[in-house]
Amino acid sequence: AKMAECCPPGSWPACQAPEAHQAQGSEEKIGELPIYHVGSAEKAILVLPDIFGWSQNKGRFFGIADTLAAQGFRVLLSDPFHGDTAAGKDIMPWIKSHPYDGSVGKDIEACVKFLQDKGCTSIGVVGFCWGVWAFCKAASLGVPFKCGVGPHPSTRIEGMFEGGEGAEQTMIDKVAMPVLLMPAGNDPDNLKEGGAVAKALAEKGGRSIVFLDMSHGWLCRGDLSDTTVARDVELGMKHMVDFFKEHMQMAQPTALSKH
Repeated sequence: AKMAECCPPGSWPACQAPEAHQAQGSEEKIGELPIYHVGSAEKAILVLPDIFGWSQNKGRFFGIADTLAAQGFRVLLSDPFHGDTAAGKDIMPWIKSHPYDGSVGKDIEACVKFLQDKGCTSIGVVGFCWGVWAFCKAASLGVPFKCGVGPHPSTRIEGMFEGGEGAEQTMIDKVAMPVLLMPAGNDPDNLKEGGAVAKALAEKGGRSIVFLDMSHGWLCRGDLSDTTVARDVELGMKHMVDFFKEHMQMAQPTALSKH
C-alpha cells in the first residue's frame, strides 16, 4: 500500500528492523544480476548497497527500497556482487576484485536500461559507502542519473584503482549532477562542508549534511535499538526523500501559461 504523506518518518520501513518488515517488492534478475524491484512510477531510483551486499546480508535495504517506493518512485535495488559479500574477507583485496571496468559498470548500465525500458524518464541513485563511489564513477563516465544521494560515502575507493592520491577528486570533478552527501562524524573531512569533495559537488547543486553523532555505515546497518541511531536513520531518510523529490519532480519543463 502506498504510504500516506502524513505517516511520520519513524514509521517508514527503512526505520524498522529487517525481521519486522515484510518486503513489498519482488526479487528478480537482469541476466545474472540479482535485483529487488518495487514500485511503478516514471521516476526511478537505483539503490547500490555497501560491500556487505544484500542478497546474502539483507540488512535494511528492502526497507529502504520500500520506503522510497511508498514516496512515489519505482525502485531497483541491485546486488553488484552477485551474492558475494565482504563479510569475513580481507576487505581491501576484496574491493579491488570488483573494479568498475569489470561487472560493476556493466551492471549499473543494465539497471539504467531496465528502468528506461519500464518507461522511466528520470532516474536518481542512492549508494551506501561503496555504492557512493560506484554511482559517482558511473556519473563521471556519463551514465545519465538525474541526481544522487550518498550516506557515509566511500568515494576514496577510486584511489585504490587508478591515479592514487588525487584520483577521488578527479572523479568527483567530472560529476555534473546534484549530489547530497551525508557523511558520518568519523568520515573523511573532504566529504564535509568546506572540504574539497563537498565543495565540488556543491557547485553542481549538491550539498553535504554531516551526522556528527554517527559512525560510518549507520544508515543501513546501525543499531536501531540505540535511540540516537534511530533518530539519525529517520533524519537521514527524510533528507534523502526530500532531495530526490526536489531534484526529480521537474523531470520535464512545465509549460508557461499564456495570458
